Amino acid sequence: MSQGDYVRINNKNEIQEKLRPLFKRIEGWDYLTPLVIRLEPYQDTRTHSQNNLFHSWCKQISDEYIKKNPEVDLEGVKWWMKKQFLQSKTIKVGKTIIEDQLPSTASLSKGEMCFFMDQVYAWAAEKRIFLSLPKYNEYSELKRKQEK
Repeated sequence: MSQGDYVRINNKNEIQEKLRPLFKRIEGWDYLTPLVIRLEPYQDTRTHSQNNLFHSWCKQISDEYIKKNPEVDLEGVKWWMKKQFLQSKTIKVGKTIIEDQLPSTASLSKGEMCFFMDQVYAWAAEKRIFLSLPKYNEYSELKRKQEK
């Protein structure tokens, strides 16, 4: 779902500089679990525009639900949407296992965030909550590109 732990190299001039800390991390790996090194093109993470629109939608959803339940708030709606549509994961910290953790949207790629927002938008429409969709923003641009 996300790019995980990675080293981004923007050009050939950065290779030596970026490899040194990478080698240290590889040498420091405990190898109780095998290590995979994968080379792939970098994907930009979700944009501030996408994030701002998602927060706006959560506010609109909470405004609708608060009419029925005054305890509904913006933060609760954000967690609710992430729980509904993003895959939770188990995190291991030493010997401690923390189950069912929700990812931060900051770790999503633009495309993953767009897909997540599609799900939120469709869910809201099913509940007859019609979310605003500004004409010029990252989400709308990605949707237009998909339609071509």
